[in-house]
Amino acid sequence: MLNLKNISLVQKGLRYKTLIAFSLMSLIPLLVTVWLATCYIFPNINIYFGLSLGNISFILFISLMISLLGLYLTKEMIDPIIKIAGDAKIIASGDIDKRIDIKREDEIGDLSTSLNIMTQKIKENLEELKAYGERTKLINIEINKKVLALSGLLQIGNLISSSTDLITNLDFIAQKISDVEEGAIVIVMILDSEKKEFKVVSHCNISNEKIEGMIIKEYDAVPQILYKDKNTYARAKIITTLLSAVEAKNIAILPILVSGKQHGIIVLANNREDFIFKEEERELLKVFVKQAAIAVENDLLIKKAKELAVIDELTGLYNQSYIHARLDEEIKRACIYQRPCGYLLVDVDNFRMLHNRFGELRTAELLKMLGEILKGSVTEVDKVARLTLDKFAVVLPEKNKRQSAAIAEDIRKKVEAELCRRMKVDEKITVTIGVSENPIDGSTADELEKKAERLVRDVKMLGKNRVGV
Repeated sequence: MLNLKNISLVQKGLRYKTLIAFSLMSLIPLLVTVWLATCYIFPNINIYFGLSLGNISFILFISLMISLLGLYLTKEMIDPIIKIAGDAKIIASGDIDKRIDIKREDEIGDLSTSLNIMTQKIKENLEELKAYGERTKLINIEINKKVLALSGLLQIGNLISSSTDLITNLDFIAQKISDVEEGAIVIVMILDSEKKEFKVVSHCNISNEKIEGMIIKEYDAVPQILYKDKNTYARAKIITTLLSAVEAKNIAILPILVSGKQHGIIVLANNREDFIFKEEERELLKVFVKQAAIAVENDLLIKKAKELAVIDELTGLYNQSYIHARLDEEIKRACIYQRPCGYLLVDVDNFRMLHNRFGELRTAELLKMLGEILKGSVTEVDKVARLTLDKFAVVLPEKNKRQSAAIAEDIRKKVEAELCRRMKVDEKITVTIGVSENPIDGSTADELEKKAERLVRDVKMLGKNRVGV
């Protein structure tokens, strides 16, 4: 018994179907030719074969049915091809999610399946290319971050080597860390040795209101790097304090160490979800912290150098630290040998007004001339120093209060007489001088200095351009 599926046209290929359709369509002109021949060329054949009009009509009907069958077969072959062409055009326009939904067991079905497989492979390749593009983008971002960090480190090094002040250096370091860490909050705190607490000196991407009054006690800080992110949590009081202050989810606390002692803290914080401080980020932050440590150490060295220096750059006189130490030495020597030692505090009257009147350069000339007058009014044994902007001091070994007061009065008169003339101005330039002596007014440098300052204040309340004894 024959299988119906085997004799159907469903399983046959396009070549077979095309042959069938062509054969069926070819019968039409053949039947028409036969009909014309029997009707017009050989009319007697109808009688001979017994053909009637009904028979001929039947033949024509059969021809029409064959024609429609051939047309149907042709349409069955053409329609899927047209649909495949339309779907292929949609896919070619970029819609790679489009599927050709034609399921046949012939060449058209094979073509549909092949196109779907090709589309799927293209989709997979595009997704892989997209993933590769994302990876490349991330690599480029990391490269750019490293280049930015390297450029920042070079700029920081140049800034430190140019002897820029500490706050400017720390501001720059905070900004560069923020740039590398994509706008993260950065706070730099420096130790106040006297109060034993860390105070904010630089910040980036956080308002002044949030950091106002932010203080970390020296004993609360830890001289080690701490991280708090998705994978890391440090149980330290400073972590809780700073997280609450900056209102962040992730934080890194980086101590600034100089010679093993903690002189500052760098705080880095952000609010990103599921954030992790990567190993390369941690290493990069350590480099920035080292640069900050160099800046702090450089500032400490500069301050130490200034403390060790004994000469005031503007006037060429001794500075405050030197004259204080010298006065202490002279007092000790005077106590041992029971000899007097005088001390003069010279204060320029109305200095703020004079500064506003003359300007910076002329005021500097005034201070230099005053220093020359003071130095020319004492002996080589005596020491003259500039204490602050408008205050000078004179140490007078072997001089009692009467002798020191006489020298002070001589200085006052010289300043009043000479300074206006040498400055070539009409304003009256005077000084008020306080005089103290060891051991009557004190047995230490601090005591003599405070006594002279109190005398200057008292005298100025009574009237300036005087000597207070």
